[in-house]
Amino acid sequence: MVRYEGVEERRKDWMTVLTRFDTETIDRSPLSNLLETIIQADGAVLFQAIFEPRSDWSPKAQRQKGRLKRGVHTTGGMIIRSVLDALMGVSDEEKRERHRGDTPEEVGGSIMDSQVDGQRAGQSRMAQIDLKNPSHTYNVSLRAAAQSQRTAENLQDSLNQMSGQFYSVDGKYLGENENEYKRMLNHGITYPNGWEMITRRKPILVCNIEELASFITVPSIDALPKASRGGTGGKPKAQSALTSPNEEVFRKFSDGMTIGHAVTALRDDTENSREISAIESVNEWWAELSKRDALALSAGDLTHHYIRAATTGSGKTVATLNDMLTTHENLRGPTILIDPKGGEMCRNYLRCHRTLFGDLDDVEYIKVPEEGGNIPGIPFFDLRPLTRAAGRERETAIQDIIDHYFQLLRFVLGRDTVDQAFVANEILTNLIKALFDEENGSDYFTVGDLLDAAQDFQHYGRSIEDLEEASQEQIDKALPTAEDEQVRGFLKSHLEKEERQFMNTTDAVLNRIRKLKERDFIWDMLSFEIPEEHWDDEKNWYNRTDVPMLDLKNILNGNKVLLIDTGNLHGESSEIFSVLFLSHLWRSVQSLWTPDADDYIANVIIEESANIARNEIVYNELLPKGREFNLSLGLIMQYPEQVLGEDPRANRRSYQEILNNVNTKIIGNIATDDMLAESLFHEDLDTDEIKDRIAGLRRGEWVVQLPSTGFHKQKPEILTLKPLPIPPGHSEGPFDVSSKSESVREESRNRHTLNRDSEYINSSAGADFSSSDSLADDEDEEEEVEVGGELETKHEAFLELVFDALTDGAKNYSLSDPMTQLPFSDAAKDLDDWDFLEKVSIGQNKFYYIPTKDAELYADNNSLSPDEGGELGDESPEHRLGARFAGTYYEQQGYDVTLYGDINDSGNKTDVFAKSTKQSPTDRNKLIEVETSPEKKGHVLDDYEALKEGYGDVVWVVENYDEAITLLEKLSEEVDGLPTGHSAQNIRRVSEQLDDPGISEIHTLNSLRQDIE
Repeated sequence: MVRYEGVEERRKDWMTVLTRFDTETIDRSPLSNLLETIIQADGAVLFQAIFEPRSDWSPKAQRQKGRLKRGVHTTGGMIIRSVLDALMGVSDEEKRERHRGDTPEEVGGSIMDSQVDGQRAGQSRMAQIDLKNPSHTYNVSLRAAAQSQRTAENLQDSLNQMSGQFYSVDGKYLGENENEYKRMLNHGITYPNGWEMITRRKPILVCNIEELASFITVPSIDALPKASRGGTGGKPKAQSALTSPNEEVFRKFSDGMTIGHAVTALRDDTENSREISAIESVNEWWAELSKRDALALSAGDLTHHYIRAATTGSGKTVATLNDMLTTHENLRGPTILIDPKGGEMCRNYLRCHRTLFGDLDDVEYIKVPEEGGNIPGIPFFDLRPLTRAAGRERETAIQDIIDHYFQLLRFVLGRDTVDQAFVANEILTNLIKALFDEENGSDYFTVGDLLDAAQDFQHYGRSIEDLEEASQEQIDKALPTAEDEQVRGFLKSHLEKEERQFMNTTDAVLNRIRKLKERDFIWDMLSFEIPEEHWDDEKNWYNRTDVPMLDLKNILNGNKVLLIDTGNLHGESSEIFSVLFLSHLWRSVQSLWTPDADDYIANVIIEESANIARNEIVYNELLPKGREFNLSLGLIMQYPEQVLGEDPRANRRSYQEILNNVNTKIIGNIATDDMLAESLFHEDLDTDEIKDRIAGLRRGEWVVQLPSTGFHKQKPEILTLKPLPIPPGHSEGPFDVSSKSESVREESRNRHTLNRDSEYINSSAGADFSSSDSLADDEDEEEEVEVGGELETKHEAFLELVFDALTDGAKNYSLSDPMTQLPFSDAAKDLDDWDFLEKVSIGQNKFYYIPTKDAELYADNNSLSPDEGGELGDESPEHRLGARFAGTYYEQQGYDVTLYGDINDSGNKTDVFAKSTKQSPTDRNKLIEVETSPEKKGHVLDDYEALKEGYGDVVWVVENYDEAITLLEKLSEEVDGLPTGHSAQNIRRVSEQLDDPGISEIHTLNSLRQDIE
């Protein structure tokens, strides 16, 4: 046991003050030393502070001040002083000195200001008695109990810093003191006994309110030394709750889509530090929604859209399920989920919906593609919803469809590829306008019809050598029939071009159509058409009695929940479908009458939405204009900055639009960028502090920026949000519920989907001409070449040398040398700027160049196709250079090298196949795999499994040493006995440690380059 006692310098000094701390100016807490000692101790430690009010001792204080004026401290001392003065006499100067009262010797002079807020060295005893405030003091017992003597002894000095100038705190080690321990258990105060009453050391302290606060106020974790913070179990300021500014927040956000519970100062309990729990009964879940601190977004709030962003495993999926369930219960209108993850989310929603609402009558569930290759019936090239139902001008409606088509192409071909060939884009645009021609065209057509028109334009147009001498019949065959002379004139002008230029441009047009055919389900969706007899002029909508289609009229005018699972698709394919669906949705909401009610909202939730959010249909149309049609977007992603993607400069506008147009931001524990932090508002926090708060969130905890509560109303500050529990029926809950997913899917499949055998999918269009009419193969279609300047002799010469270096070899040049050593290398920058070359840097600024398709097109007799010594497909320049390095090295070793050779004639190919010969150092083949994406575990393991079955040594080539470590880490998750690479720091040493049928050697681009002679 340790008891902290009050020690007086002179008698009655308990009336003076202890040291007080100004929490505004001192970072370290008064209890910091004590807590730090406890944290570092072994075993349990108890610290107790017991206090009671002390009777008003103001009269005693006045008498003591009188004694101090006379230079004494007690009544006995005053009597003795009076007797001595009478016997010996005293001078006036000495009397004046006595009346000054006692002042600390080191200061000299006294400060008598009783209004001073806080202890100041140099105050006299008299002044300190006034500061003690005799009418409001407490008797205080302080004790500590520890499991070990060493800990108790260390605790003795832990409160010494609280000592005042005349009145000190001193810890006394009591050993195993049974009486004191019983007082501790019984919360008793240890009063001084008879002897202690007359000594200057007493077992209690006399404290005023400020002094007492120093002993009983648990400090913030931020007031502790960093080394001790982890042991407290407390949380730093950055993790404390951001409380609601006022009651108005709860009143304004009390009904609608419930997003969680606001954390307030009254409700910051430790109960919610647990994992997100599954609730045990339906009634309890409903009760959670009706609590005062449950925050909900109304239909009006949702028209300003919302975003949920948090890392994997932080509760986004559970929160989204709760969002959907509460929207369906509290608001009118459909709830639509697009889920690309393919996990249990859709089935869990079915379980929860069935548990809470009793049936699944209001739920539609579609997978894309469905069984049998079925796809949702979504008309794309169709003006009728816009012109007939929405009353849009025909020209603007056509432009909308053209814009959406190019947005689709940007996903398929890439933004740069689509945008750089503007002549091909103009031809494609005018072909679409011609097919929509009001007099000779149609209100609807398919992608096959568009391909037919493009093929006619190329096939018949190439035969026209001189437009002035061509017959009208020849021209009419090449051009689609159109009354619009501007459209026809633009297309006709291209027939005047030289044949090769014409073919290059029209190849680019065909490429923008044929590329869609690589994904059958997308081609089938774009081939869907609904004949005129199935258009209902009275309803101004499709009469879908006989046509299976995704009928958004029925969905938008009801309270349906539509689940669209695109998990069977991967990456871009899922995103392409999402763009197609959003295009159809946007046209539908503009075309259809929907309920004009305050509680109506069409809530569209997109999981893993970062790539979709950077598409123009989202940030140009749905976000800024959706409010007019009661449409809400819920964007679910890992972190908002993900929208910037790999090209932050190009996607900056889309990110800014999202931050500006999404008014409700629900953010979990993520790395917060400056733009996001600046978009969040809290009066007392700057952007760095907001970042700290977000970084300190626990799993399942959020901060939320709510929308304004009305026009010209104050914007609410961000506040902390705790999640709703897992809804009843969820697979992680306490009871099992069947999702009935198969029966729901079957009904939805029959109602909304169809396959290519259907009469409403036009699969015959677009097959009139083979690709032999084109100068390029389907696999390697030529884009039009647009050069930023004229190719001079040096450009052509350097381009020729690069081709030679990568194929047959340039004279007096070895691939071990950077290409900057080639003649005319000063032309490389221009060729790079004009997209004729792609630059690769390896090692210490060793630069190499890979020709692009445009370069192959320009240099007629050069190619990097496999039969010309080059590569297959659209590999990265690093990959192509790695294959070339490997091929050159093993050729020099005497192997017979083939790019993309078969592994054991099994159909699996390796990037470089080096067959052993009599000249090669071994009789084993070399199977070389160039891997530029080792972080993709699934892809790496697939290659590993295929390669280890081949006859020969498997050689892997990666970009650099870090990529080698990544490759080995991914393989080690499934393959035992591989080195880590962390200790060797040398690729050759790592390679020496390899002895596995699926990886016997490993090289980097630089190490392979160095091995080339």
